[in-house]
Amino acid sequence: MDLSIITPSYKQVEYLRLCARSVADQEGSFTHEHLVQDGGSGEEFAAWAAGEGFARVRSEPDGGMYDAINRGFARAEGEILAWLNCDEQYLPGTLAKVAAWFEAHPEHDILFGDVILVAPDGTPLAYRQAVLPLRGHIRSCFLPTFSAATFVRRRVAESHRLDTRFRAIADAVWIDSLLGAGYRAGLLNEPLAVFTQTGQNLGQTGAAAAESECWRQECGAGAVGRRWFWSGVHRLRKSLRGAYGRREIEIALHLPGPDGRTTTRGWAGGRWRVR
Repeated sequence: MDLSIITPSYKQVEYLRLCARSVADQEGSFTHEHLVQDGGSGEEFAAWAAGEGFARVRSEPDGGMYDAINRGFARAEGEILAWLNCDEQYLPGTLAKVAAWFEAHPEHDILFGDVILVAPDGTPLAYRQAVLPLRGHIRSCFLPTFSAATFVRRRVAESHRLDTRFRAIADAVWIDSLLGAGYRAGLLNEPLAVFTQTGQNLGQTGAAAAESECWRQECGAGAVGRRWFWSGVHRLRKSLRGAYGRREIEIALHLPGPDGRTTTRGWAGGRWRVR
């Protein structure tokens, strides 16, 4: 197995259907599996799972999203691992690009790609161009990359599990720990996934803000001056790479209704605001 994709699930069947379709229709000279790790969503999920033809589904109690991802990592058989949340989708050709990138870069352990933020109807809202994250910025501000376009080699996930003490920011803590351990990361500045702005995204909640502040204090990154410095460094790096410019976007994604991807278009820049 070349790639394993884990999806943590809990009572988001409407979005999960679309997410699963975006994994199942990936094509290329690779093998892949989709492991859905559900926390006990009930009858609607069970009905969907009974008719699911590609994903390997397991439903059992867990300790939250990151515990579900860890459980998925333990089940995975692939050499390259990733997770894709229910409100996210891969774009056409994503896994073929990722498989080719890792084959061409055996010295790298982590890949970050670009993500397009979309409204529930598929309208593009923002284009988030990835830059290599810096530990100082992650700790003082936020993780600038998206898990939907983050891929790691098996050895990374086997040696570093997500810290389930955190319910909302374990992905940031995880990437910080991987960079601190010396794993080498690279970029693929192509759109690999879409992230749906549902209004209930976990990383945009008060719980995420509170956890981030506690973690800053824990690792000595709580000073306001430090935050301003790393924020400035991050914005300069993105500006130099042209990440804030507006661009015309055309994407094919799954929307509610009949199977098959729908093409949506729009103009969007690198900045966005939580509504």
